[in-house]
Amino acid sequence: MTKKPIILNLMPGREDEGLRLAYHPKKGSDYEIELQLNQKALNAAAKAKPDFDAPTEPIILARYKASTRTLTTYPITTSFGAYFLEPKYLHLEAIILEDVDPPGAISDDNSLYFEELPSGIIREPLAGFGLTYDMRFIAEAAERQSGVTTLRISDDKGISRKGDVLAISYSVFDKFRRDINRAHKRSIDLANRAKREYLDAYLNTALDPDFELPIGDGTSRPVADILAETLIGKSRSPEAEAKAAALSVRKSVRTLAQKEPRELLELRREIELVSLEELIDIFDKKLSQAGLQERHWQEFFNANAFILQLAFNLPALAFGDQVAVGGTRFDGSGGKLADFVLRLGLFGNLALVEIKTPKAALLVKRPYRGGVYAPSEELSGAVTQVLDQRHQLQNEINSKKVTSKAYDVFTYAVPCIVIVGRSPITVEEKKSLELYRNNLRDVIVITFDELLAKLKALHEFLAKKP
Repeated sequence: MTKKPIILNLMPGREDEGLRLAYHPKKGSDYEIELQLNQKALNAAAKAKPDFDAPTEPIILARYKASTRTLTTYPITTSFGAYFLEPKYLHLEAIILEDVDPPGAISDDNSLYFEELPSGIIREPLAGFGLTYDMRFIAEAAERQSGVTTLRISDDKGISRKGDVLAISYSVFDKFRRDINRAHKRSIDLANRAKREYLDAYLNTALDPDFELPIGDGTSRPVADILAETLIGKSRSPEAEAKAAALSVRKSVRTLAQKEPRELLELRREIELVSLEELIDIFDKKLSQAGLQERHWQEFFNANAFILQLAFNLPALAFGDQVAVGGTRFDGSGGKLADFVLRLGLFGNLALVEIKTPKAALLVKRPYRGGVYAPSEELSGAVTQVLDQRHQLQNEINSKKVTSKAYDVFTYAVPCIVIVGRSPITVEEKKSLELYRNNLRDVIVITFDELLAKLKALHEFLAKKP
Protein backbone atom coordinates (compact mmCIF):
# COMPACT_ATOMS: atom_id res chain seq x y z
CA MET A 1 0.00 0.00 0.00
CA THR A 2 1.42 3.38 -1.05
CA LYS A 3 1.82 5.82 1.81
CA LYS A 4 0.21 9.22 1.32
CA PRO A 5 2.56 12.20 1.13
CA ILE A 6 2.55 14.76 3.94
CA ILE A 7 2.29 18.40 2.87
CA LEU A 8 4.73 20.33 5.04
CA ASN A 9 4.58 23.87 6.38
CA LEU A 10 6.80 26.38 4.61
CA MET A 11 9.45 28.89 5.48
CA PRO A 12 8.16 32.13 7.07
CA GLY A 13 7.58 34.72 4.38
CA ARG A 14 7.05 32.16 1.59
CA GLU A 15 3.61 30.86 2.56
CA ASP A 16 1.78 32.73 -0.22
CA GLU A 17 4.14 32.03 -3.11
CA GLY A 18 2.36 28.87 -4.20
CA LEU A 19 5.26 26.53 -3.38
CA ARG A 20 4.64 23.42 -1.31
CA LEU A 21 6.82 20.65 0.10
CA ALA A 22 5.57 17.07 -0.03
CA TYR A 23 7.16 14.49 2.26
CA HIS A 24 6.82 11.02 0.70
CA PRO A 25 7.39 8.17 3.21
CA LYS A 26 8.87 5.09 1.56
CA LYS A 27 9.75 1.63 2.73
CA GLY A 28 11.06 1.58 6.29
CA SER A 29 12.35 5.04 7.18
CA ASP A 30 13.25 5.99 3.61
CA TYR A 31 11.60 9.09 2.19
CA GLU A 32 11.62 11.65 -0.62
CA ILE A 33 11.07 15.41 -0.44
CA GLU A 34 9.24 16.85 -3.43
CA LEU A 35 8.68 20.48 -4.42
CA GLN A 36 5.14 21.10 -5.65
CA LEU A 37 3.81 24.16 -7.49
CA ASN A 38 0.21 25.32 -7.51
CA GLN A 39 -1.26 27.69 -10.08
CA LYS A 40 -0.09 30.76 -8.16
CA ALA A 41 3.52 29.56 -8.31
CA LEU A 42 3.20 28.74 -12.01
CA ASN A 43 1.88 32.24 -12.72
CA ALA A 44 4.71 33.85 -10.69
CA ALA A 45 7.31 31.72 -12.52
CA ALA A 46 5.88 32.64 -15.93
CA LYS A 47 5.88 36.32 -15.00
CA ALA A 48 9.52 36.21 -13.87
CA LYS A 49 10.62 33.97 -16.73
CA PRO A 50 8.53 34.37 -19.94
CA ASP A 51 9.89 31.14 -21.50
CA PHE A 52 9.10 29.10 -18.38
CA ASP A 53 7.61 25.65 -19.03
CA ALA A 54 5.69 23.92 -16.27
CA PRO A 55 7.51 20.75 -15.15
CA THR A 56 5.92 17.48 -16.21
CA GLU A 57 7.87 15.28 -13.80
CA PRO A 58 8.03 15.42 -9.96
CA ILE A 59 10.64 17.86 -8.67
CA ILE A 60 12.62 15.79 -6.17
CA LEU A 61 14.71 17.89 -3.78
CA ALA A 62 16.14 15.06 -1.68
CA ARG A 63 16.07 11.32 -1.06
CA TYR A 64 16.88 9.64 2.24
CA LYS A 65 18.10 6.05 2.58
CA ALA A 66 17.79 4.80 6.15
CA SER A 67 20.00 1.72 5.72
CA THR A 68 23.04 3.93 5.02
CA ARG A 69 21.77 7.05 6.86
CA THR A 70 22.42 8.99 3.63
CA LEU A 71 20.62 12.15 2.51
CA THR A 72 21.08 12.84 -1.21
CA THR A 73 20.11 16.38 -2.18
CA TYR A 74 19.61 17.85 -5.65
CA PRO A 75 20.23 21.60 -5.23
CA ILE A 76 17.99 23.82 -7.35
CA THR A 77 17.01 27.49 -7.37
CA THR A 78 13.59 27.97 -5.75
CA SER A 79 13.36 31.77 -5.92
CA PHE A 80 11.31 33.14 -8.82
CA GLY A 81 13.54 34.54 -11.51
CA ALA A 82 15.49 33.66 -14.64
CA TYR A 83 16.94 30.51 -12.99
CA PHE A 84 13.82 29.22 -11.24
CA LEU A 85 13.95 25.39 -10.85
CA GLU A 86 17.35 25.23 -12.56
CA PRO A 87 20.30 23.47 -10.88
CA LYS A 88 22.29 25.75 -8.59
CA TYR A 89 25.59 24.60 -10.05
CA LEU A 90 26.93 24.11 -13.57
CA HIS A 91 28.15 20.52 -13.24
CA LEU A 92 27.47 19.49 -9.65
CA GLU A 93 24.18 17.59 -9.74
CA ALA A 94 23.99 16.18 -6.22
CA ILE A 95 25.38 16.71 -2.74
CA ILE A 96 25.32 13.59 -0.58
CA LEU A 97 25.37 13.95 3.20
CA GLU A 98 26.20 10.81 5.17
CA ASP A 99 25.50 9.91 8.80
CA VAL A 100 22.24 11.86 8.84
CA ASP A 101 19.57 10.62 11.24
CA PRO A 102 16.02 10.13 9.94
CA PRO A 103 13.57 12.84 11.01
CA GLY A 104 11.27 10.32 12.65
CA ALA A 105 7.73 11.59 13.03
CA ILE A 106 6.96 14.94 11.47
CA SER A 107 6.68 17.62 14.17
CA ASP A 108 3.32 18.90 15.40
CA ASP A 109 3.58 22.03 13.26
CA ASN A 110 4.22 19.94 10.14
CA SER A 111 7.69 21.37 9.58
CA LEU A 112 10.94 19.75 8.53
CA TYR A 113 14.29 21.36 9.35
CA PHE A 114 17.65 19.57 9.11
CA GLU A 115 19.08 20.96 12.32
CA GLU A 116 21.98 18.54 12.56
CA LEU A 117 23.57 19.55 9.25
CA PRO A 118 26.77 21.55 9.79
CA SER A 119 27.13 25.28 9.23
CA GLY A 120 27.66 26.14 5.59
CA ILE A 121 25.00 23.70 4.34
CA ILE A 122 21.47 24.96 3.67
CA ARG A 123 19.11 23.24 6.09
CA GLU A 124 15.81 24.48 4.66
CA PRO A 125 14.37 22.18 1.97
CA LEU A 126 12.35 25.01 0.38
CA ALA A 127 15.58 26.97 -0.12
CA GLY A 128 16.62 24.23 -2.54
CA PHE A 129 19.40 22.69 -0.39
CA GLY A 130 23.04 23.08 -1.48
CA LEU A 131 25.70 25.24 0.17
CA THR A 132 25.18 28.68 1.66
CA TYR A 133 26.14 31.63 -0.51
CA ASP A 134 29.48 32.23 1.24
CA MET A 135 30.39 28.55 0.82
CA ARG A 136 29.57 28.37 -2.91
CA PHE A 137 33.30 28.42 -3.61
CA ILE A 138 33.54 24.85 -2.30
CA ALA A 139 31.04 23.69 -4.92
CA GLU A 140 32.81 25.67 -7.62
CA ALA A 141 36.17 24.16 -6.64
CA ALA A 142 34.65 20.66 -6.82
CA GLU A 143 33.33 21.42 -10.31
CA ARG A 144 36.78 22.46 -11.47
CA GLN A 145 37.86 18.87 -10.87
CA SER A 146 37.04 17.60 -14.35
CA GLY A 147 34.16 15.14 -14.48
CA VAL A 148 32.95 15.59 -10.90
CA THR A 149 29.15 15.68 -10.70
CA THR A 150 28.60 14.63 -7.07
CA LEU A 151 29.99 15.95 -3.80
CA ARG A 152 29.88 13.49 -0.89
CA ILE A 153 30.40 14.71 2.69
CA SER A 154 30.89 12.09 5.41
CA ASP A 155 32.77 11.23 8.60
CA ASP A 156 35.50 9.49 6.58
CA LYS A 157 38.90 11.13 6.84
CA GLY A 158 40.46 13.44 4.27
CA ILE A 159 39.64 13.95 0.60
CA SER A 160 39.27 11.30 -2.09
CA ARG A 161 37.73 10.76 -5.50
CA LYS A 162 36.04 7.79 -7.10
CA GLY A 163 34.77 8.32 -10.62
CA ASP A 164 32.51 11.36 -10.72
CA VAL A 165 32.20 11.53 -6.92
CA LEU A 166 34.44 13.85 -4.89
CA ALA A 167 34.39 12.87 -1.20
CA ILE A 168 35.45 15.11 1.68
CA SER A 169 35.06 14.66 5.41
CA TYR A 170 32.91 16.85 7.62
CA SER A 171 36.07 18.00 9.37
CA VAL A 172 37.65 19.07 6.06
CA PHE A 173 34.42 20.81 5.07
CA ASP A 174 34.45 22.71 8.37
CA LYS A 175 38.10 23.64 7.79
CA PHE A 176 37.20 24.96 4.34
CA ARG A 177 34.34 26.97 5.85
CA ARG A 178 36.55 28.54 8.52
CA ASP A 179 39.38 29.23 6.07
CA ILE A 180 37.01 30.87 3.58
CA ASN A 181 35.82 33.21 6.32
CA ARG A 182 39.42 33.91 7.34
CA ALA A 183 40.43 34.52 3.72
CA HIS A 184 37.55 36.95 3.30
CA LYS A 185 38.61 39.00 6.31
CA ARG A 186 42.28 38.73 5.39
CA SER A 187 41.60 39.97 1.84
CA ILE A 188 39.81 43.03 3.24
CA ASP A 189 42.82 43.74 5.44
CA LEU A 190 45.19 43.33 2.48
CA ALA A 191 43.13 45.58 0.23
CA ASN A 192 42.96 48.23 2.94
CA ARG A 193 46.72 48.05 3.48
CA ALA A 194 47.40 48.24 -0.26
CA LYS A 195 45.38 51.47 -0.56
CA ARG A 196 47.18 52.96 2.41
CA GLU A 197 50.65 51.98 1.16
CA TYR A 198 49.91 53.42 -2.27
CA LEU A 199 48.87 56.79 -0.86
CA ASP A 200 51.73 56.85 1.65
CA ALA A 201 54.29 56.01 -1.02
CA TYR A 202 52.96 58.64 -3.40
CA LEU A 203 52.86 61.43 -0.82
CA ASN A 204 56.04 60.54 1.05
CA THR A 205 58.20 60.17 -2.06
CA ALA A 206 56.93 63.54 -3.28
CA LEU A 207 57.71 65.22 0.04
CA ASP A 208 60.78 63.28 1.19
CA PRO A 209 63.44 62.12 -1.31
CA ASP A 210 64.87 59.72 1.30
CA PHE A 211 61.63 57.86 1.86
CA GLU A 212 61.90 54.13 1.08
CA LEU A 213 59.05 52.66 -0.93
CA PRO A 214 57.17 49.75 0.71
CA ILE A 215 57.94 47.55 -2.30
CA GLY A 216 61.35 48.32 -3.75
CA ASP A 217 60.65 47.41 -7.38
CA GLY A 218 57.18 48.93 -7.54
CA THR A 219 55.43 45.54 -7.63
CA SER A 220 53.61 43.59 -4.96
CA ARG A 221 52.78 39.96 -4.36
CA PRO A 222 49.38 38.80 -5.66
CA VAL A 223 46.73 38.64 -2.97
CA ALA A 224 46.09 34.99 -3.86
CA ASP A 225 49.72 34.17 -3.05
CA ILE A 226 49.55 35.85 0.34
CA LEU A 227 46.27 34.12 1.23
CA ALA A 228 47.56 30.73 0.10
CA GLU A 229 50.67 31.13 2.21
CA THR A 230 48.60 32.24 5.21
CA LEU A 231 46.01 29.45 5.01
CA ILE A 232 47.86 26.38 3.70
CA GLY A 233 51.48 27.28 4.36
CA LYS A 234 52.47 27.36 0.68
CA SER A 235 53.33 30.24 -1.60
CA ARG A 236 53.17 30.30 -5.39
CA SER A 237 55.78 33.06 -5.47
CA PRO A 238 59.51 32.31 -5.49
CA GLU A 239 61.05 32.24 -2.03
CA ALA A 240 63.45 35.06 -2.79
CA GLU A 241 60.61 37.33 -3.95
CA ALA A 242 58.63 36.59 -0.80
CA LYS A 243 61.58 37.43 1.44
CA ALA A 244 62.32 40.65 -0.47
CA ALA A 245 58.69 41.75 -0.23
CA ALA A 246 58.57 41.01 3.49
CA LEU A 247 61.81 42.99 4.03
CA SER A 248 60.48 45.95 2.03
CA VAL A 249 57.23 46.05 4.01
CA ARG A 250 59.17 45.81 7.27
CA LYS A 251 61.33 48.78 6.24
CA SER A 252 58.29 50.87 5.38
CA VAL A 253 56.68 50.09 8.73
CA ARG A 254 59.82 51.16 10.57
CA THR A 255 59.96 54.40 8.56
CA LEU A 256 56.31 55.15 9.31
CA ALA A 257 56.87 54.42 12.99
CA GLN A 258 59.67 56.98 13.08
CA LYS A 259 58.04 59.71 11.01
CA GLU A 260 54.32 59.15 11.56
CA PRO A 261 53.71 56.96 14.62
CA ARG A 262 50.01 57.74 14.52
CA GLU A 263 49.77 56.04 11.13
CA LEU A 264 50.12 52.63 12.74
CA LEU A 265 47.10 53.35 14.96
CA GLU A 266 45.26 54.72 11.95
CA LEU A 267 45.88 51.46 10.08
CA ARG A 268 44.23 49.45 12.82
CA ARG A 269 41.35 51.92 12.94
CA GLU A 270 40.78 51.63 9.17
CA ILE A 271 40.80 47.83 9.32
CA GLU A 272 38.16 47.95 12.05
CA LEU A 273 36.09 50.37 9.97
CA VAL A 274 36.27 48.15 6.86
CA SER A 275 35.26 45.10 8.89
CA LEU A 276 32.38 47.01 10.46
CA GLU A 277 31.22 48.28 7.06
CA GLU A 278 31.21 44.72 5.76
CA LEU A 279 29.20 43.52 8.76
CA ILE A 280 26.65 46.33 8.37
CA ASP A 281 26.24 45.47 4.69
CA ILE A 282 25.72 41.77 5.46
CA PHE A 283 23.24 42.58 8.24
CA ASP A 284 21.32 44.95 5.97
CA LYS A 285 21.11 42.38 3.17
CA LYS A 286 19.94 39.66 5.54
CA LEU A 287 17.08 41.87 6.71
CA SER A 288 15.78 41.90 3.12
CA GLN A 289 15.75 38.08 2.98
CA ALA A 290 12.30 37.10 4.19
CA GLY A 291 12.98 33.38 4.52
CA LEU A 292 15.69 33.40 7.18
CA GLN A 293 14.57 31.51 10.27
CA GLU A 294 15.48 31.86 13.95
CA ARG A 295 18.34 29.38 13.76
CA HIS A 296 19.97 31.37 10.96
CA TRP A 297 19.86 34.58 13.03
CA GLN A 298 21.14 32.72 16.08
CA GLU A 299 24.13 31.52 14.05
CA PHE A 300 24.68 35.03 12.65
CA PHE A 301 24.75 36.62 16.09
CA ASN A 302 26.91 33.78 17.42
CA ALA A 303 29.48 34.54 14.70
CA ASN A 304 29.24 38.27 15.45
CA ALA A 305 28.54 38.23 19.18
CA PHE A 306 29.70 41.79 19.74
CA ILE A 307 26.49 43.01 18.03
CA LEU A 308 24.57 41.73 21.04
CA GLN A 309 26.78 43.81 23.31
CA LEU A 310 25.40 46.95 21.67
CA ALA A 311 21.98 46.14 23.10
CA PHE A 312 23.25 46.71 26.65
CA ASN A 313 24.50 49.88 28.26
CA LEU A 314 27.28 48.03 30.11
CA PRO A 315 30.32 46.10 28.84
CA ALA A 316 29.25 42.58 27.86
CA LEU A 317 31.20 39.41 27.08
CA ALA A 318 29.77 36.32 25.39
CA PHE A 319 29.29 33.51 27.91
CA GLY A 320 27.70 31.00 25.54
CA ASP A 321 24.95 30.26 23.00
CA GLN A 322 22.18 27.69 23.39
CA VAL A 323 22.97 27.52 27.12
CA ALA A 324 20.93 25.14 29.29
CA VAL A 325 19.32 27.25 32.00
CA GLY A 326 17.31 24.51 33.72
CA GLY A 327 13.77 23.25 33.74
CA THR A 328 14.55 19.55 33.31
CA ARG A 329 12.12 17.02 34.72
CA PHE A 330 13.12 13.95 36.73
CA ASP A 331 13.38 11.94 33.52
CA GLY A 332 15.78 14.51 32.04
CA SER A 333 13.31 15.94 29.53
CA GLY A 334 11.89 19.45 29.23
CA GLY A 335 15.18 21.34 29.47
CA LYS A 336 15.19 25.10 28.80
CA LEU A 337 17.75 26.56 26.39
CA ALA A 338 18.57 30.25 26.17
CA ASP A 339 19.65 31.55 22.75
CA PHE A 340 22.50 33.55 24.29
CA VAL A 341 23.89 34.16 27.76
CA LEU A 342 26.19 37.16 28.28
CA ARG A 343 28.42 38.13 31.18
CA LEU A 344 27.36 41.71 31.84
CA GLY A 345 29.40 44.50 33.41
CA LEU A 346 32.42 43.93 35.65
CA PHE A 347 30.74 41.85 38.36
CA GLY A 348 29.98 38.63 36.46
CA ASN A 349 26.21 39.13 36.42
CA LEU A 350 24.57 37.09 33.64
CA ALA A 351 22.10 38.39 31.05
CA LEU A 352 19.78 36.47 28.71
CA VAL A 353 19.10 37.18 25.03
CA GLU A 354 16.20 35.66 23.09
CA ILE A 355 16.41 35.86 19.28
CA LYS A 356 13.33 35.82 17.08
CA THR A 357 13.11 36.83 13.40
CA PRO A 358 12.62 40.17 11.64
CA LYS A 359 9.35 38.81 10.22
CA ALA A 360 7.85 38.26 13.66
CA ALA A 361 4.84 40.51 14.27
CA LEU A 362 5.19 42.99 17.13
CA LEU A 363 1.57 44.08 17.34
CA VAL A 364 -1.83 42.66 16.43
CA LYS A 365 -3.21 43.80 13.08
CA ARG A 366 -6.34 45.51 14.36
CA PRO A 367 -6.30 48.28 16.96
CA TYR A 368 -7.83 47.49 20.33
CA ARG A 369 -9.54 50.89 20.42
CA GLY A 370 -8.61 54.51 19.92
CA GLY A 371 -5.56 53.72 17.80
CA VAL A 372 -3.98 51.50 20.48
CA TYR A 373 -2.52 48.15 19.38
CA ALA A 374 -1.98 45.20 21.69
CA PRO A 375 1.30 43.24 21.60
CA SER A 376 1.25 40.23 19.30
CA GLU A 377 1.24 36.68 20.55
CA GLU A 378 4.80 36.27 19.21
CA LEU A 379 6.08 39.27 21.16
CA SER A 380 4.29 38.54 24.43
CA GLY A 381 5.25 34.87 24.13
CA ALA A 382 8.92 35.77 23.62
CA VAL A 383 8.86 38.03 26.69
CA THR A 384 7.27 35.29 28.81
CA GLN A 385 9.74 32.75 27.43
CA VAL A 386 12.83 34.76 28.39
CA LEU A 387 11.37 35.50 31.83
CA ASP A 388 10.82 31.77 32.36
CA GLN A 389 14.42 31.12 31.30
CA ARG A 390 15.58 33.66 33.87
CA HIS A 391 13.43 31.99 36.55
CA GLN A 392 14.95 28.58 35.74
CA LEU A 393 18.49 29.97 35.66
CA GLN A 394 18.14 31.68 39.04
CA ASN A 395 16.68 28.54 40.59
CA GLU A 396 19.52 26.31 39.41
CA ILE A 397 22.51 28.64 39.25
CA ASN A 398 24.30 27.17 42.26
CA SER A 399 24.24 23.60 40.99
CA LYS A 400 25.25 24.73 37.50
CA LYS A 401 28.20 26.72 38.85
CA VAL A 402 29.46 23.65 40.71
CA THR A 403 28.98 21.16 37.88
CA SER A 404 30.40 23.58 35.26
CA LYS A 405 33.19 24.86 37.55
CA ALA A 406 32.18 28.42 36.64
CA TYR A 407 32.26 30.15 40.01
CA ASP A 408 32.67 33.72 38.78
CA VAL A 409 29.17 34.21 37.37
CA PHE A 410 26.11 35.39 39.29
CA THR A 411 22.40 35.96 38.88
CA TYR A 412 21.83 38.85 41.26
CA ALA A 413 19.59 40.64 38.77
CA VAL A 414 19.41 39.04 35.33
CA PRO A 415 18.45 41.52 32.59
CA CYS A 416 16.70 40.02 29.58
CA ILE A 417 16.63 41.16 25.97
CA VAL A 418 14.30 40.06 23.19
CA ILE A 419 15.44 40.88 19.64
CA VAL A 420 12.39 40.64 17.44
CA GLY A 421 10.63 42.12 14.40
CA ARG A 422 11.05 45.28 12.37
CA SER A 423 10.29 48.78 13.61
CA PRO A 424 6.62 49.81 13.24
CA ILE A 425 5.68 52.31 10.51
CA THR A 426 2.68 54.28 11.72
CA VAL A 427 2.70 56.72 14.63
CA GLU A 428 -0.02 54.75 16.43
CA GLU A 429 1.94 51.50 16.15
CA LYS A 430 5.15 53.13 17.34
CA LYS A 431 3.32 54.63 20.32
CA SER A 432 1.73 51.28 21.20
CA LEU A 433 5.07 49.44 21.04
CA GLU A 434 6.80 52.10 23.16
CA LEU A 435 4.02 52.02 25.76
CA TYR A 436 4.26 48.25 26.00
CA ARG A 437 8.01 47.68 26.03
CA ASN A 438 8.95 50.66 28.22
CA ASN A 439 6.61 49.44 30.93
CA LEU A 440 8.08 45.95 30.98
CA ARG A 441 10.13 45.09 34.03
CA ASP A 442 13.61 43.60 33.48
CA VAL A 443 12.97 42.87 29.76
CA ILE A 444 14.29 45.03 26.92
CA VAL A 445 12.56 44.63 23.56
CA ILE A 446 14.66 45.80 20.62
CA THR A 447 13.93 45.45 16.91
CA PHE A 448 16.37 44.29 14.26
CA ASP A 449 16.22 47.76 12.68
CA GLU A 450 17.26 49.37 15.96
CA LEU A 451 20.16 46.95 16.36
CA LEU A 452 21.35 47.75 12.84
CA ALA A 453 21.01 51.46 13.63
CA LYS A 454 23.29 50.98 16.65
CA LEU A 455 25.90 49.39 14.37
CA LYS A 456 25.67 52.30 11.94
CA ALA A 457 25.96 54.80 14.79
CA LEU A 458 29.09 53.01 16.02
CA HIS A 459 30.57 53.14 12.51
CA GLU A 460 29.77 56.85 12.24
CA PHE A 461 31.48 57.47 15.57
CA LEU A 462 34.61 55.51 14.61
CA ALA A 463 34.76 57.13 11.16
CA LYS A 464 35.19 60.59 12.66
CA LYS A 465 38.80 61.66 12.84
CA PRO A 466 40.02 61.80 16.44
